[in-house]
Amino acid sequence: MTASLSLRERLRALWRIRTRRWLDKRIPRQREIRLSQRSIFILPSAAGWVFGLLLLLLLLTAINYQNSLIFAMTFWLFAMGGVAMYLTFRNLAGLSLATHEAMPCFVGDTASIPLRISADGRYNRYGIQLGYPANPQRQTDAIAGEVADLHILFDCQQRGRLQPGRLLVESRFPAGLFYTWTHLDLDVGSLVYPHPEEVPLVLSAGGDGDSLPGATLDAAGQQDFRGLRPYQAGDSLRQIAWKQLARGKGLVTKEFDRDEGASCWLEWNNVSGDVETRLSRLCGWVLSCHEQGWLYGLRLPGVEIRPAHSEGHLQQCLAVLALFRAPGEEDI
Repeated sequence: MTASLSLRERLRALWRIRTRRWLDKRIPRQREIRLSQRSIFILPSAAGWVFGLLLLLLLLTAINYQNSLIFAMTFWLFAMGGVAMYLTFRNLAGLSLATHEAMPCFVGDTASIPLRISADGRYNRYGIQLGYPANPQRQTDAIAGEVADLHILFDCQQRGRLQPGRLLVESRFPAGLFYTWTHLDLDVGSLVYPHPEEVPLVLSAGGDGDSLPGATLDAAGQQDFRGLRPYQAGDSLRQIAWKQLARGKGLVTKEFDRDEGASCWLEWNNVSGDVETRLSRLCGWVLSCHEQGWLYGLRLPGVEIRPAHSEGHLQQCLAVLALFRAPGEEDI
């Protein structure tokens, strides 16, 4: 039984690989595609197979009883089936679909992939279903001569380049007797960042007693004193109000306003755990430093980004984290 299941799984895997290769040659990846007979497939639906069986029974009955009325009914239904097949195929033929770069997102988020759909010719297209495997599908219509913009949702579970797979476009309009579909590999061209782990950022300048792991402080900058708050686990010993403690007023921590001049390094070696855990924590720290207005740099094995603070710098750091040893990517 185990050997049989193993053989079955191997055959399924081989079939999927060959099917993917065949589709890659027949419908390659691109930003925009116009559907034609080369990229559209059609087969009878479940109702269509029942309809065909009914035609066969009617034909056998007409032959057996030599009944011209049944012959006429059979050929008329056969002609209607042929017209339904043509109309179902035409509902996708001539349809144009295009995409552009989606907004970057984080692992665990739902990406919104933009899609532009239009129909050429004089005919409207109705009941078109679009969606990625294991994700919600969306139904839309395409009006001839008009362009419609919509978004397809995709659940991101892996960091790196956004590769949602092939978009399934299908239709059963108008009669439901035939099922027509296509699989499109649209070039989305976006990134999926690591999931940011919300861990307090602890700065370590190498001073005595400051031994907690975290970012390396490069420059303290100028800060304005805001006030005192109760001590929390993880607070730097440099921020403790020692004079207040000496006066018997308890352990409290100094708070400062945003430090526009602070500069620090977010380093790979200061984080423990596996690759994904380290990247998630570094991603959270990058977002935290950017939000606080600090100058921050990033050090990964083979990568060094000098401290800076700008939207471009943020995107550069997040892109490095997304592509670091990502599946299908060379090591940075």
